[in-house]
Amino acid sequence: MNVTEETGGHPVALVAGASSGIGAAVARRLAARGSAVALVGRREAELKEVAESIRAAGGTALPLPLDLAEPGAPAEAVAATAAGLGPVGLLVCSAGAIRLAAIHETEERHWERQLRINLTVPFLLAREVLPGMRERRYGWVVNIGSGVGSEVVPGSGGYGVSKHAVHRLTELVHEENRDLGIRAVTVAPGWVSTRLAARPSDLGVPEEEVLDAEDIADTVAWLLDRPARMSVGPLVRVEPSASRAAAGDAMTRHLTRSRDRGAGPTQNAGTEPAAKETP
Repeated sequence: MNVTEETGGHPVALVAGASSGIGAAVARRLAARGSAVALVGRREAELKEVAESIRAAGGTALPLPLDLAEPGAPAEAVAATAAGLGPVGLLVCSAGAIRLAAIHETEERHWERQLRINLTVPFLLAREVLPGMRERRYGWVVNIGSGVGSEVVPGSGGYGVSKHAVHRLTELVHEENRDLGIRAVTVAPGWVSTRLAARPSDLGVPEEEVLDAEDIADTVAWLLDRPARMSVGPLVRVEPSASRAAAGDAMTRHLTRSRDRGAGPTQNAGTEPAAKETP
């Protein structure tokens, strides 16, 4: 049974990277607000767990286990969402990859993988959903960026470059579509406590001073509640209040700590993991 795009006034949502962390928190929040949600990610078992939690709370969820970095996968995700739930009215891109290293120490395959997942996948997903949004004169594109994308942090490598580029991609989508009822925003978090992030205690920061995934889900929900006449962004930074928990500073401290201990430049940093991907 298909669910119409505007069930209860809430658009069908596609959340990329929905099996854990920020993506899962945003997906649950959107479902609680009334959206039918397509959950896209590489880890099928975890996607099903998120979907089951949404259904148990009375929501509608469609798990779509796909590696969005594979050719054709973004188009497949959008088509499957439309077939199962209805046309996408809200796109959230939370999938990400990070490998911290100085530019001269960055391997080409790591550079390419980060740009593919962090930048090209959001572009491909936006390209798929925008024609329908423009025709219906309604839609949201929300990219999960990073505070590091707004700073020059030595050692952030392809991650910092790709997140900076995502900010510009969002600005372009916003400017090209703002008069057609479509809004595009990058939510750029600082240090968020997830299972993929460094432990605050490793950098001498109390856990309660670091953001959690629900803080980012709250931010997305707040944006969606703004009246149609209001534009916020297209870049919205969300940082911990404490300066010692700032994303760029934390990443720099951790990279320095790793080098001092002989662990190399690509170990886990203070904002996100060094050689991992959000599913």
